[in-house]
Amino acid sequence: MHNRNVPDDALRAAREHLIRRGLREGTQLSDIVSQDIEFSWRRSIGVEASARPEAFLFVNDFDPDGILIRAAKSVMDHWMESLNGMGISLFLSDQSGQIIARRLGDKAHGRRFDESFAAEGFSFAERSVGTNGLGTPIEGRQAVFVRGAEHFNEVLAALTCAGAPITHPVTRRVIGSISFACDTGLHNPLMLAMAREASSQIERRLLDLGSATGLALGMSQLRLSSSKAPVIMLDHQAVMTNISGLAVMSSELHTTLWEQLRRLEWTGAKQTIGIPSLNVDATVQRIDDAGGSSAFALELSRIPDGASTAQAADSAAPDVDTSGAGAAFPHVLRNSFDRASQGPGAIAVCGQGGSGKLHHTLAWLNGKDSGPNPLILDACLFSGDATWFPGARQAITEGRSVVLRHLEDLPRSELNRLKALDSAVRQQPDGTAGTAQPASPARLVLTMNPDACPDFVSDVVSQIATRVNVPTLSATKERIPMLAALFLDAAAPAERSTLSAVALQGLMRWRWPGNVAELRATLESLGRAHPGRVLQADDLPEHLRSSTRRQLSKLESLERDAIITALEQSGGNRSVAAESLGMGRTTLYRKLRALGIETPESLVS
Repeated sequence: MHNRNVPDDALRAAREHLIRRGLREGTQLSDIVSQDIEFSWRRSIGVEASARPEAFLFVNDFDPDGILIRAAKSVMDHWMESLNGMGISLFLSDQSGQIIARRLGDKAHGRRFDESFAAEGFSFAERSVGTNGLGTPIEGRQAVFVRGAEHFNEVLAALTCAGAPITHPVTRRVIGSISFACDTGLHNPLMLAMAREASSQIERRLLDLGSATGLALGMSQLRLSSSKAPVIMLDHQAVMTNISGLAVMSSELHTTLWEQLRRLEWTGAKQTIGIPSLNVDATVQRIDDAGGSSAFALELSRIPDGASTAQAADSAAPDVDTSGAGAAFPHVLRNSFDRASQGPGAIAVCGQGGSGKLHHTLAWLNGKDSGPNPLILDACLFSGDATWFPGARQAITEGRSVVLRHLEDLPRSELNRLKALDSAVRQQPDGTAGTAQPASPARLVLTMNPDACPDFVSDVVSQIATRVNVPTLSATKERIPMLAALFLDAAAPAERSTLSAVALQGLMRWRWPGNVAELRATLESLGRAHPGRVLQADDLPEHLRSSTRRQLSKLESLERDAIITALEQSGGNRSVAAESLGMGRTTLYRKLRALGIETPESLVS
């Protein structure tokens, strides 16, 4: 073990030497700092972490009622009672290194920690600010003691910190860290053991909370289950699965399943549901606890084997997409197309504007191997022009399908030609041996918005076509995660953005009156505006952000209005606003988050 009495000036000189000479020079620092600190310094230099105050970013992106905060609350409170009067404070971070909770051992030290950016919402990620008691345990996956100038960033040089990573008790992934901190002159070697013990206590508490929502019970069921099919346990913020379920589980599927399950009307303990995105059925059991929370246990009917195939087929559809809906072609809709095609006549694809009628049609035709790419015509262009008909009839004769869009705009003068085209489709010779007719006959597909169709069009469609109803996006929200990924990729293929779980929940809870077209416009705009980023709830348009927020009480609404007024009167200076409200700056930061108050990044802290 190295000497802990190395002066700060010597530590700074060693660190600067390492920075100047570079990582490849082979400088050994074992006589100056511990191996943990040396490795962290090298990582920090490798990612170009900053030693300047500007490196501390105010991220403020966490759920104040998240499971990690709830698990740590009683643990942190207990430790602070035991350490009362010793000048030691306690900090909790999430897996990114962002501080999500703190307890001050001495309120007089609050200003000191505020000046060091050690407050809720600030990021202490090692890749940003270098070696520290929160970010370094996460990167190194072990407890670490950081004294004074061993911190990479000079802002923290007056502090000593002992931190330990917090790992999920089931997945064993690092989900955060806990750190004890004090002035350098007050440090105690026992702080490292305290950090390890606090971390273990939080991990045990995470298991206790899981039991409260049924997840611990679910873990037992997973261990006892002999099913080879996927078994999944989930609540609104956590998920567990057996080995078979790992292949299908994702954050997108978790969000989709939760939104689907929470809307179910329960008449018994179990239900059977379909999971369209996986093309399987599942038996679902709801598990309630005394506190009113719910969790769900799902056993899939089999291991999904068609999802990737369906996606590949849909993405190969001709590049004439107007909605992108084929990338999430629901299995039930595919079956509807197949049933409608059993007859010899036309198929009428009905749905609201923007629901993806054309692309669903093209995805289905492509999957049916229906010959050459279909001829696509738009009925809104037929007024006074009958030249469309010979080309359409010739396409049918050649075994090429015809898609007639926007049938609600079909002029009355073209009704007889539409009937004649349907007759040509019906009169195709059978695909018998010895003929040149393709195995899959040409089809006539009509897309239409029934609500906008005049009666004379609806009457003819009823005579010649079998209808396929395309549901609205609000009725098939399980498509949203896959569609969102497609649209974000189209917006910036080289720097594709992704959605955080909270942002995805905002999309899932919106009613989407403009259907898939509205979703596409929203996601492509976000992808172009924030390329290569993980999109958070704050990045969403206001109407989508509000769908992720809880309803405020009257008292909370009054408090929110008072904070907004104070910010306006202070010209956006948070420190001045906090003082006028009689609260600390970090308390203001916490309330900004909890009350959903949006503030520009340019505001003065």
